[in-house]
Amino acid sequence: MITIAYLNAGPYVQNGMPAPCFPKTCPSLGYLVIIGLVGFFVALWGAVQTFLGFLIREGAVEYKPGPLEPPKPSSGPEDESVLSTAKDLQRQVKLPKFGEITGLAWSDYQPWYWPGFKRQGFRKPVVLLLYADLRGRLDAEERKILLTYYFLALKPRLRLLLRTLGPYIAALLLIVFGGIPISLQYGIQGGRLYGQFVAAPAAIIILILLLANAKGFMLRHDTYIAGLMGQRPLLDVFKKIDSLQLPRIENAKRRQGWTLRLWPIPNITERIKNLADD
Repeated sequence: MITIAYLNAGPYVQNGMPAPCFPKTCPSLGYLVIIGLVGFFVALWGAVQTFLGFLIREGAVEYKPGPLEPPKPSSGPEDESVLSTAKDLQRQVKLPKFGEITGLAWSDYQPWYWPGFKRQGFRKPVVLLLYADLRGRLDAEERKILLTYYFLALKPRLRLLLRTLGPYIAALLLIVFGGIPISLQYGIQGGRLYGQFVAAPAAIIILILLLANAKGFMLRHDTYIAGLMGQRPLLDVFKKIDSLQLPRIENAKRRQGWTLRLWPIPNITERIKNLADD
């Protein structure tokens, strides 16, 4: 990135200091800014991929190479009951207009705590995707409670989201855009020092804090949903799912130490403890 920046801005940069922003030099300085922003987000993406690779290697995250198996289509009275309940809840909760649910499918790769939606094409019917291992393991009332939890979770509280994660997101953006005036004021060398000794360490610290607080946001959102639909019924369903000892849910409990602290999605044990303590 630095080499490309020099090639673009080199003729107009003397002693590492950019010239005043006259029409001839503005495009080159703009290239420098764009390259810096792209480089930051590429590095951030690489750091996330490296972290996920470590978790996969340690067995804390499940990963299956190759193409995914297609979802299993619905059939039978249980699936018809689930689909009917989902349609009613979609109308009651008034979800965003992503399309009316007209079908149901079960996927081995869908998280147990979150539903998926699959559209076959533009303006095509929407298919609801649910975690396949829960199929046939919950009674009608438990299925309704879990579906209610799903649909209420799809409407997160914006105020809670901004209060919990907003400062960290704003700090990351401030780091990115803060490098622009520093580079213009002190030149490429100054921008490089800012990126190495200020922006990079600060971004890593903020990202760690962001991941740690993302879990807190999800747990507080669980508490909010439990207040809307009843704490005891939701807690009982979570305990029932936990008692099934499903492989993917049990695998999430294997995270320990810093992996557990920084993983942004709480496992079912943490969700149960959160509701039981309130």
